[in-house]
Parts: sequence; structure tokens; C-alpha cells
Amino acid sequence: MRSDLGPIPVLVGAAAIAVFVGLDTTMKFLLTDLPVAQVTFLRYAFAIPFCIAAFLKRPEPITVRAIRANGLRGALIVATAVTFFYGVTILPLAEAIAVQFLAPLFIAVLGRFILREPLHPRILIGIAAGFVGVVVIVRAQIGGHHDVRMLWGFASAVCAAFCYALSNVLLRRQSARDGVGLMVLLQTSAAAVFLLPAGAIAWHPIGSAQIGLFVFGACLGTIGQLTLTWAYARAPASRLAILEYTGFLWASLFGFAVFREVPNVDTVFGAAIIVVACLVALRRPGARRQPA
Repeated sequence: MRSDLGPIPVLVGAAAIAVFVGLDTTMKFLLTDLPVAQVTFLRYAFAIPFCIAAFLKRPEPITVRAIRANGLRGALIVATAVTFFYGVTILPLAEAIAVQFLAPLFIAVLGRFILREPLHPRILIGIAAGFVGVVVIVRAQIGGHHDVRMLWGFASAVCAAFCYALSNVLLRRQSARDGVGLMVLLQTSAAAVFLLPAGAIAWHPIGSAQIGLFVFGACLGTIGQLTLTWAYARAPASRLAILEYTGFLWASLFGFAVFREVPNVDTVFGAAIIVVACLVALRRPGARRQPA
């Protein structure tokens, strides 16, 4: 696996996060009229032509091993999308994105066990503090009431963060064997196949405006996957994981512009706790000063 410590993979990864928040905003808008299963299926089905075009620019052999490995990531992508999209049908966009800040901690832990990347004890402290941040956000949303539906929304968002983290760690490992175009094509196709039965059962008629939004979302999703895959193929997973925090800024901006959602003070405070926890947990130990 390549380990480029320069700024380019970081900048590309940051751009990918912004693109993905744009995709999430588009899907949340579509979810106001369509069921989760149908929206998630069409999100990947419409992306397949874009993925084929990207793959054909630099084709490579499609082996059984590649199908199996990327099919697993496809299943994780389905789990991520379904749980996250369900979460945003209940939660404001910024709150749902804030919970995703747990992903860097999950990535660091999973990277240790799957990729054998170093894991400092600070990670465990960061995980505990990160969950405190999530609790702050949850309490702000449900107040003193036992809103079961809201709790399910937060549980889905946490599940999405874990599946997203595991998918990215496996992406880092798979990038040593397969090219970016092949990985994105196979994982997108696998996701569409897995979602086809549920999407067909939940099917509702869609209009031309919705088709246009699905095409727009497919374009964003393909660009996001290509750029994120490119970045993870060139930089350590734990280094890129911190970029997830930039998503809160984009989610707050898009959430206000499209849905008139304004994050409350507790949400910002909870997100700040998670960010600080992750920055402390993932901080590289500095070199020891030599005595003069």
C-alpha cells in the first residue's frame, strides 16, 4: 500500500467529503416523497453507467477474487446507505452528519486489527469521549421525552458510521490489489444488486424531476467514490479519517439552504466534543526532544 504524506491525498479526500454531503442532501430531499429502499437502490443503479465510463478509461481484468472482495464492500456500502438514509428521514442533516464523526475512531480501531496500523491507548479514551458527544446530541434532540423514533434515528446513524468505517478500512486494503475504477464499479454494481429486491417491493412511481435528481446524485456519488478511493489508496486510513469533520460545515450549510435546518447549541457542542476526542485520539506522538 502506498503512503503519500503530501497534501494532495488530503485535499482530494476533503473534496470527496463535500461531494458526499451534497449527495446526502439530494437523497434527503428525495426521501420526503419516496421510501428508503427505493431511493437507496436507485442511488446506486443510476450510478452504474458513470462507473462503467470511469472504468473503461483504465480497464483491468475482472477476477473472481476482485468480485468477492469488492462484493463484501458493496454489502457494507448498502448497510451504510440504508442506515444513514433512514437516519436522515428522522434527524436533521447536520445532526446525522455529526454522529458520523464517530467514524474516524472506528477507522482507527479497525485499522489496527485489519491493517495492523498502530493503535495508541489514547484511541480508547477518544472513543469514550466521542460517545459522550453523541449522548449530548441525542439528549438535545429528545429532551426529557422518551422519543423511541428519534432514538432509532440516532442508532441508525451510529450503525452507519461503523459500517462506513469498516468499508473504508477494507477499501484501503483492497487498493493494494485493484485499481480505483474497478473497485468503484464492482462495489456500486454489488450494492445495486443487493438492493434490487427491496427496491422493487417498495417501488413508487417517479417523475422526471426526481429522475433528474437521481442522475445528479449518481454523478455526485461516482465522483465522491472515485476521489475517496483514490485518496485512501495513497494515504493512511487514520490520517484521512479526520477529514470527516469537514462534513459538519457542509451539512450545516446545505441543511439550512435546502431544508431551513439550523443546528442548535447542544448539537454544535456535542459535535465539538467528538471532534476534540478524535483529534486527541489520532494525534501523532511528537518526537522527543534531545537534550542540549
